[in-house]
Amino acid sequence: MASTIGKAAIVVLVMFSYPLQVHPCRASVDAVLKWRPASWRNTDSPADSPSHSALLGQSAKASPKLGRGEMGETRFAAITTAIIILSYIVAMTVSSLGLVLAYVGSTGSTSISFILPGLFYYKISSPDSPHHQRLMKEDDDEEYGSEDEQESTGWTGRHWKRNLVRRLSLALAIYGLCVMVTCLITNTFFTVAH
Repeated sequence: MASTIGKAAIVVLVMFSYPLQVHPCRASVDAVLKWRPASWRNTDSPADSPSHSALLGQSAKASPKLGRGEMGETRFAAITTAIIILSYIVAMTVSSLGLVLAYVGSTGSTSISFILPGLFYYKISSPDSPHHQRLMKEDDDEEYGSEDEQESTGWTGRHWKRNLVRRLSLALAIYGLCVMVTCLITNTFFTVAH
């Protein structure tokens, strides 16, 4: 009796938590499908890219029917259907939850822990990045009162440290890629061996 109640509780949990899992997945897939490289975008309207618009909600330049960050009903239904079908196929073909967790851990954990933080810092800390220039100006304004103080405190030492940290962030991302590839090869080897 207790195990039957536990199984029913798990069914209810999965049934009601599935929409909570599909919602961010659908928004992420939509954002990835809308993304275009800077060379493909119209240079007159850089704010139309998904990186500059919210995944949800209305925009100031929104058309009367759809906000810039919203998706149409057909796109919504197509992405949701694809997610449900693909997750159903995975659920029906994979017999071991440990196998799924091994692949999710080797890709997701290394991406979140090593690859993405390193790449994000490397991108933000680029001297050409407007975000970096704004952050450094605010940081310099807080730390130094005038240009005379900046010259006397050894700006080159700070510049050298920033370059070192930027290179280390790229090394962290490369290390994460090596760890991910090693984990994927190991998981695949053990899956085939069994």
